[in-house]
Amino acid sequence: MHCDVLVIGAGPAGSSLAHRLARGGHGVVLADKKPFPRWKPCGEFLSPQCLPYLGELGLDAGLQTLGPRLVQGMQIGGYGATARGRFRQVGDRPAWTRAGFGVRRERFDELLRAGAVDAGARWLERHEYVRLLREAGGRVVGAVLRDSGGAEVTVHARWVVGADGVHSHVARDLGVQSLVPWLDQFALVTRYRGVALRPFAEVHLLPGGFFAATAVDGDLFSVNLVVPRRTLRTRSGSDWDGFVARHLAAAPGLAERLHGAERAERWRGVGPLAHDTSAQTFPGAVLVGDAAGYVDPLTGEGVYFALFGARALGEALAQALADPRGEAQALAGYRAARKRELGPRLWASRTLQRALRHPWLVRGFLRRAARWPSLADLVVTLTGDSIHPRDLLRPSFWRAFRAAAA
Repeated sequence: MHCDVLVIGAGPAGSSLAHRLARGGHGVVLADKKPFPRWKPCGEFLSPQCLPYLGELGLDAGLQTLGPRLVQGMQIGGYGATARGRFRQVGDRPAWTRAGFGVRRERFDELLRAGAVDAGARWLERHEYVRLLREAGGRVVGAVLRDSGGAEVTVHARWVVGADGVHSHVARDLGVQSLVPWLDQFALVTRYRGVALRPFAEVHLLPGGFFAATAVDGDLFSVNLVVPRRTLRTRSGSDWDGFVARHLAAAPGLAERLHGAERAERWRGVGPLAHDTSAQTFPGAVLVGDAAGYVDPLTGEGVYFALFGARALGEALAQALADPRGEAQALAGYRAARKRELGPRLWASRTLQRALRHPWLVRGFLRRAARWPSLADLVVTLTGDSIHPRDLLRPSFWRAFRAAAA
């Protein structure tokens, strides 16, 4: 099998990249080891800034057919204090910046995958990554996959893209992946029925971890518990409900909301939730999305990171395919775009994760944010990706933000 680009992993980054390249007339193969739709442990929140990226793919209307829940802001609580912030429409930014969406990941990812196939990408379902193919000089020239029957399938490609998530086998084979030891966290994920649904996502902070929750389509309530890996050893056998209940004792607001609700699905786990990569581009290969590096963003920016990375990489690979002599410059542009847009946001995520380890900092912030709603709005709007950390350095932003609060 031969193609221009082999994309390994059909999550938001892989599928949206395949869509962009196939629409541009390039031969694209999109492969994933799972059958779709597939369940994906996730916070299931799309920040407001995801919408224009879906619009570029012609999938914004498709998102609405999934019946997503509007998320107008975020409520953050812990250590006896609670603050609620809303997404603000700042300056001349469009009205859609005022709300995000809650939607089940298996339905959202299937929307993106189907869009890529409709754009012309070839779909290889239940094809597991085995190894990279390299020519004598070391350049990656394809990959070997294994189909559902156990047979090996060789795909020759001008470019191989690792979009296979936080535990990327492609990144591991390229020798660039490493764990972030101080963020050795795992998440337990499920959904409930019978919870009174609200138009706000929720974060409940507790010693050593947090709950994140939001309403999603189908009158379901998605709940994540994120804790250090060592904490998992304290469970009794397979009693995950009991394990979660002990943590709910430190989040009485969420415990009250879940009282009497029915858990609709079994608990699923994923982790560790933090990886670095020392490089993202290589001769014949590139990493995108969580495969390029991941730190749990706490506030639900992961899908936005994936969609942005796919667009930036799509532009770079289109240039490299059109002019192979300029591939170094094209890939430098991809790295620069990631550094410019995602670098400050990832730094903010890590800073936030470190701050959570100091309850006095969390308590002080929440009490101030409860007294000054504009502070809560600022933090929530920033994490909703509608504004960038560098905007905080511009006086014009602060004038626009004050006007939005009036």
